[in-house]
Amino acid sequence: MKPIPYYVLALAMAVPAILVGIEIPSWLALRSQTLALQSDFRVFYTPGYMLRTGQRKNIYDFPTIRRNQDQKVAADDAAVPFVHPAYEAVFFIPFSFLPYGAAYVVWVGVNLVILALICFLLRPCLPNLPAIGPKWILPAALLGFMPIAFTILEGQDSLFLLLILILVYRNIGSNELQAGMLLGLGMFRFQVLLPIVVLFLLWRSLKFVAGWIVSAAAVFSVSVVVTGVAAQMQYASLLRAIGSVSSFWLLLRRMPNLRSLFAAWGFGIVPLALVSISIFLVAALIGVRQNAQQRLLLAVSVSTLIPYYLFFHDLSVLALPVLLAINEAIGRKDWLRAALVSAVLSGFAIFWFARDKFYLGALFTLFFYATQATGLWKQRKDPKMVEAIDPL
Repeated sequence: MKPIPYYVLALAMAVPAILVGIEIPSWLALRSQTLALQSDFRVFYTPGYMLRTGQRKNIYDFPTIRRNQDQKVAADDAAVPFVHPAYEAVFFIPFSFLPYGAAYVVWVGVNLVILALICFLLRPCLPNLPAIGPKWILPAALLGFMPIAFTILEGQDSLFLLLILILVYRNIGSNELQAGMLLGLGMFRFQVLLPIVVLFLLWRSLKFVAGWIVSAAAVFSVSVVVTGVAAQMQYASLLRAIGSVSSFWLLLRRMPNLRSLFAAWGFGIVPLALVSISIFLVAALIGVRQNAQQRLLLAVSVSTLIPYYLFFHDLSVLALPVLLAINEAIGRKDWLRAALVSAVLSGFAIFWFARDKFYLGALFTLFFYATQATGLWKQRKDPKMVEAIDPL
C-alpha cells in the first residue's frame, strides 16, 4: 500500500491548528459584555423571557420585544424582531432566568457541547480521516471552520441544524421516513430546508418528504399552541415585511448567497434566477442515480447557495458535505481533490478580517458545489467509480 505523502500529513495537522489559532482573539473576548450585546443571542433570549412572563401572544410584536429588550438586555436601540417559529423560543425559557450576560456564556457552553456531539456522531462517518493525523484533527477542523465558530460567538442556533442534518444523514440510508421526520425538526431554519425537500420530491423520495411534512406540521402545531393563531398570522406578516427589508445592501452584504453576490456585482434578477435554476436542475439531474446519502449531501450544498434569505452562520451545515468529501478523497488517495475541498474549508477564515464582505462566501460554496457535482457526474457515468460514503 502506497504511503501517504509527508506533505499531506503535515498540512492535515497544520491547517486545522492555524484555523483555530486565527480565532483565538475572538475566543479571548468571550466574557466581554460588549461581545454579548453585539451577538444575536438577544433574538432568542427575549422571546424566551416573554414566554415565561405571560407575553406569549406578543413575541412577534416589535414594540413589545423592544421594550423587553430594553429592560432585560440593554437600552441600546439595537432591538431586533424574532423571526423564527415559536416552538424554538420554548427552548430558551431556562436561559431567561439568568441575567443576559450570564445566559449568553451558558449558551456558548451549550453550543460547544453540541459541537462535541456533532464530532462524536461524525467520526464513524469519516473512517479515512485518522489516516492523515491524530484524533484532534476532526474537532479542530470543525471549530476552525469559520461559520461554526461564528455561530457560537454570535449566539446563533445553526449548530442545532447541523446536528439534525447529521442525524438525517445517518438514518436516511435505512429509514427515509424517520430521516424526513428528523429533518422537520429543523424548521427554525426553513429557508435552508426547503431546497432540500423540493429536491427530494423531484427524486420521488416520497417517504422522506412525507416524514418531513408530518414533522413540520407537528412543530407548526406546537407554535400555534404556544402563541395562538393571531400571533402566527402576525408572524406571517412579519416574514413578508422582512422580505422587503432584506433588500437593503447593509443587510445583503452579510448574506453569503447567490442573491447577495449578484447584487454586489450589479446583476439583475434575471441572471440570478437563471443561475439559481441551473444549479438546482443540475443537482436534480445528477442526484437521480445517487443513493439517498449522496443526494442529501448534494441538496445541502444547494441549500447554502440559492435561498433568498441566508446568513453566514447558516453555512455551518456545509461542514457535513465538505468533511465527507475530504474523507472520500482520502480514501481514493486523490490528494488534489482533498486539497481543493480543504481550501474551501479553510478559505472562509479570511472573513474574520473582512466581515463586511460575507457575500463573497458564495464563491467558496459555489466552488465546492462545482467539485461535488463534477465528482458525482463522473460516478454517474462510470458505475465502477461508485463507492459507499457511509461506512456504518
